[in-house]
Amino acid sequence: MTREILDQLLSQKDLTSRQVRAVVAKLVDPGTDDLERAALLVALRTKGETPAEVQAFARELRRRSNAFPGPRADGAVDLCGSGGAKTPSFNIGTVSAFVVRAAGVPVAKHGNRSARGSLSGYAGSSDLLEALGLPVTTSVDFARESYRRFGLAFLHAPLYHTATSAVMPVRRGLGIPTIFNQLGPLTNPANVPYQVVGCPEPGVAERVARILPNLGVRAGIAVAGGNGTDEFSPRGISTCVIWSHGRTSRRSIRSSDLLEPEDRKGSIAPLPSPAAAEEAVRLLAGGGGARRGSILLTTGAALWISGRAPDLRAGVHRAQLALDTGRAEALLRAMQKLAGERLWNGGG
Repeated sequence: MTREILDQLLSQKDLTSRQVRAVVAKLVDPGTDDLERAALLVALRTKGETPAEVQAFARELRRRSNAFPGPRADGAVDLCGSGGAKTPSFNIGTVSAFVVRAAGVPVAKHGNRSARGSLSGYAGSSDLLEALGLPVTTSVDFARESYRRFGLAFLHAPLYHTATSAVMPVRRGLGIPTIFNQLGPLTNPANVPYQVVGCPEPGVAERVARILPNLGVRAGIAVAGGNGTDEFSPRGISTCVIWSHGRTSRRSIRSSDLLEPEDRKGSIAPLPSPAAAEEAVRLLAGGGGARRGSILLTTGAALWISGRAPDLRAGVHRAQLALDTGRAEALLRAMQKLAGERLWNGGG
């Protein structure tokens, strides 16, 4: 099977859905040789993954995942980015999750450690949450309880996609993006109905906006920052691809139309885990700057696309209230208190 598919990929021929299922089965099989895994991933990358192939991969990984029931019926939002941005940025989506929930919308955020690993020194979503004292990387039970109590859960991808653990050493060894780098926003085990997805460029945003509706996401926004980030730009223009009620549209969002000047100043650059945790606490306590500006836009987009705000401007205003009244900070403190109630482990 592998030789047949490799020949097809090297001939620049796309895979059928059935072939994608066979490839996924081969990749996650513990008995598969790592050289075989690497050959399949590199050949697919060299050909270039089509939206249909990415969608088929996502469907198969969702089918194999450990489901996290509840958030779909609640109308929850995910804020998982696709990664791969030319200009890395702070953990906007992770901090925004607290603000979105503080503004009244349930959140089940899919995430992982930094894709750049220890080489970058910067915190990924799960790295930041660990530094804040939340046991998201070790305990499904903690995610279940935090969602039950607070309507907010952080879903560390390896706990829910256990079948893909066999692929991780090869991905690290290759050191290049593979199809798995595109699958984070497409494989949330909570099957949420609404999403805000950060994308490295408008072309990726267009692709995400075509795929997610076919995976059951009712409405969402895929955003590419104008400064090379995969977040809303607090200083410039962001390109947004929006889908809702079967319609897709494209908009440019100018930050100066929605943010106060003080929320457009400074850097949104990433930070190492300890410093990222300190900055997250400062922002949730109402601190200002460009990172706050990006969080306000991200939160506003989540509130708008999920139908909890009539437009983006109203969503940004609700986000400001959630931060400035202390509700977002109080939510973080409550989750930290929950983390300290007992030794959390297992549940997967």
